[in-house]
Amino acid sequence: MGYSAESLLSLRQIKKSFAGVPVLRDVSLSVGRGEVVALVGENGAGKSTLKNIMSGLLGPDSGEIQLGKKVLFRLRVEDVKSFGIGTIHQELSLFDTLSVAENVSIAELPTKRGAVDRANIRQTAKELLNDLLEADIDPDAIVEDLSLGERQMVEIAKAIRISHSLLILDEPTTCLSIQERKHLFAVVKKLRSRGYGILYISHFLDEIYELSDRIVVLRDGVVVGEERADLLPIKTLSKLMVGRDLDESPEQPADLVPNSPVILSVRELSDASLIREVSFDLRAGEILGLGGLMGAGRSEIAEALLGLRESEGRVTVAGHQFMNRSPKAAIGRGLVLVSEDRRRDQAFLIRSLGENLVASHVRRLAQRLTGRVSHAAEVSNGRQIVLEFGVEPGRLSNQMISLSGGNQQKAIVGRWLAHKPQICVLDEPTKGVDIGARQAIHALIRDRASKGTAFILISSDLPELMALSHRILVLHKGRVASTIPRERFDAADIVQVASTGRLH
Repeated sequence: MGYSAESLLSLRQIKKSFAGVPVLRDVSLSVGRGEVVALVGENGAGKSTLKNIMSGLLGPDSGEIQLGKKVLFRLRVEDVKSFGIGTIHQELSLFDTLSVAENVSIAELPTKRGAVDRANIRQTAKELLNDLLEADIDPDAIVEDLSLGERQMVEIAKAIRISHSLLILDEPTTCLSIQERKHLFAVVKKLRSRGYGILYISHFLDEIYELSDRIVVLRDGVVVGEERADLLPIKTLSKLMVGRDLDESPEQPADLVPNSPVILSVRELSDASLIREVSFDLRAGEILGLGGLMGAGRSEIAEALLGLRESEGRVTVAGHQFMNRSPKAAIGRGLVLVSEDRRRDQAFLIRSLGENLVASHVRRLAQRLTGRVSHAAEVSNGRQIVLEFGVEPGRLSNQMISLSGGNQQKAIVGRWLAHKPQICVLDEPTKGVDIGARQAIHALIRDRASKGTAFILISSDLPELMALSHRILVLHKGRVASTIPRERFDAADIVQVASTGRLH
């Protein structure tokens, strides 16, 4: 690949290995002024490593980088700063105890008379969040009090603030509502029109085709395809990403068994802040979707059911009232949760994959006399979960943090489904997961549902929600605005109810 006169950043024959294992092999890529380049590939393809090299966080083993007119071996932090490269990483890098305004300007806090100029940083946050991104977020709010979607918008504003030439976005929409995604897309298009170069990494192929001028496909550390977006059919793109044809049979759940028993009954569930008199039944083998905008109360309902959030109302599991709810008691009743923020809530990142896989099974694996977990039992159970749920670990002894996002997700899903629960609550189960892993998780959900496991599926990805659910409860401001059966699924109707609380 030759360097373009208009290239902002170009990489040539980049190689990178970790512990002798090649991750990038002769990768060449460029991002030009005023273009959006999509970088796609399965988890583990090398996208994050390439992004980190372009962000100055890693140096390549060999190859060269052209930044403007400068040719370098690696990018230093000062190069990234002076050239105006902003990066939105998949995992948030905010300070939870600081304000929104402080986080947005944290890279370079303006001062006045020796102190932080708070009026300045508030105004900066307001201009970026409220005006540019159209996000209704208080600049004085503390980050730990925000929803995951709101934190993602703060992360985006933080990156845009320091970027004046090149913006790298790594899975920026996985936590955003439909409306927030639209605002972000408008911002990307506006920045492109102003001459920014943008590298856009996403597993959502509809976003790739809506935003990108050019698509670069990475597989196993090698660029296996590069083409203008309008000349690359989606079927060809999918095959390039995974190295094989994907199953194109339409996704839909198996029909419910007639008169299948109610396994979960919820009546008048409310909390002190958002949830208002939520009632529904869930049958064995049913996949019940929870739809709605970010902040509508979807995750809060999941937390209330498992005792992670104080709430009132009546919850009945398998005919028995579930009082004094707690996560431990929920597991005992066959009710488990795969939470939205897996890294923060459910992954022990510096522990091994094997330990993570059996973390919820420790009591069962412990030896009676000593209370110690049998290493042999841990390995045996871990291997069984790896095989059953398609985790690709390398070794069970590998740290959880070393796995790709998709394999981390499959490991967490596998950990909880290995319990053979009656009810599994899945909150954004394919967030940050590649197209192949997404299909595998969808197939797993449908298979387990056909065998009687009931699922509550929370997803901001409307096609996913419609593909898997038997019914969808659409939430609006903490209430159930509508219950839509599968035969009446319509994307426009669901969006309208989620946005307004009613169907006009």
